Amino acid sequence: MAKPRINIHVTPEAEKLLRKAAAEGASKASIVDTALKSLLAPQTDQREFAVLAKRLDKMTRAMERLADDGAAQTETLALYILYYLCITPPLPDDLRAGAEALGRQRFDHFISQVGDRLAGNASYTDALLEHMGLEPHEAAPAGEMVQ
Repeated sequence: MAKPRINIHVTPEAEKLLRKAAAEGASKASIVDTALKSLLAPQTDQREFAVLAKRLDKMTRAMERLADDGAAQTETLALYILYYLCITPPLPDDLRAGAEALGRQRFDHFISQVGDRLAGNASYTDALLEHMGLEPHEAAPAGEMVQ
């Protein structure tokens, strides 16, 4: 099918941009045709905008979950530190060695649990939500991008 031929007048700036784009291998007619289609076809722009908005909404929700998780972890750590510093009485010198040995054992157990959680085997936040009777959220697997 033959394409209709039209004559147009453009500003010197537009001609300069058109020449620059055509120097990269495309014809001026195809560049103008593509530009007119993209400028005058608003449905395409609206669909692309809707897809982008949907993706941004999902990313926003994921960031909000991360912020909530961080806040819960910070509050938990703050309460533990408060409890440890304010409520735990100091030990007498004769009991200190046994307490330090027990503390090392507890610390090793604690570190192994943290390692399991960081490896993705368990999640403190999900366990806490479960304990509260709430449903844990479905997190994307490590390395998977939220779309």
